[in-house]
Amino acid sequence: MKRLIVVFMSVVFIGSLLGAQPTPSYAAPAGQASQLALQTETGIVATVKAERLNVRRAPRAGGGSLGFLTRNSVVPLIGRDRVGAWLQAVTPFGIGWISARWVSTNVSIVNLPVTEDQILPFATVITSAVVFVRRGPTVEYAIVDRLRFGDEVDVVGLHSKNTHVEVITPRGRRGWVVAQAVRTEGDLSQLPFSDLTVTPLAKVNTFRLRVRQQPSDIAPVIGVARLGISYDIVGVTPDGLWLQITGDFGRGWVARRFVTVIGNLGQFGLSH
Repeated sequence: MKRLIVVFMSVVFIGSLLGAQPTPSYAAPAGQASQLALQTETGIVATVKAERLNVRRAPRAGGGSLGFLTRNSVVPLIGRDRVGAWLQAVTPFGIGWISARWVSTNVSIVNLPVTEDQILPFATVITSAVVFVRRGPTVEYAIVDRLRFGDEVDVVGLHSKNTHVEVITPRGRRGWVVAQAVRTEGDLSQLPFSDLTVTPLAKVNTFRLRVRQQPSDIAPVIGVARLGISYDIVGVTPDGLWLQITGDFGRGWVARRFVTVIGNLGQFGLSH
């Protein structure tokens, strides 16, 4: 088992270096059923019959994928939905949901508790227009994914002014969508206002703004920030008059009076 875990982590690490976002897979020997059953209070395990079986974040065919189990994988079960179509399992990717259609169990699933009320909240796209998923909750942030009508995404964060929701897309990309473009379902009360921790931006509102090595008008210039371009803010002076930004020049400082701040500077101890 330790060797399988090491191999799995190596695959994920190599994939991240290549810029891909692979969905991991896992197979456990069927002979481990008795040992796995002891890991849960139910004592019920499932053996995968399909070549590859999705482990999803919620009991829905469109739910985000945590990874894949392969044929003859054995996983302990801890719950089910009300109709018994989906089973909640403990997997190498965390607790997730698998389709009952593609597994066999050591005893009847009727004995499993109904746990579908514990699922993560999700959202469904309700507009016919393409919905952009952005790195942050304004149009100044880069697009990380696109959604279309009917797509389902997991909701993982809220906006403090209810204008956006933070989601994880079916391709595993995390970002923000306009709240009016989706219909949310599930309990949102436990989700954080995660917009407060999104990296703020400095949008340049003057032509060829000098970026300096230190927060001073007489410090050496290391580059130029261009009009209309937004740069990540990674630091702020205690008085809030200078912002440290990143760009093709590396890291440098610009006078705050020449930019528009987008987002929240509270993480640096300052208000907007």
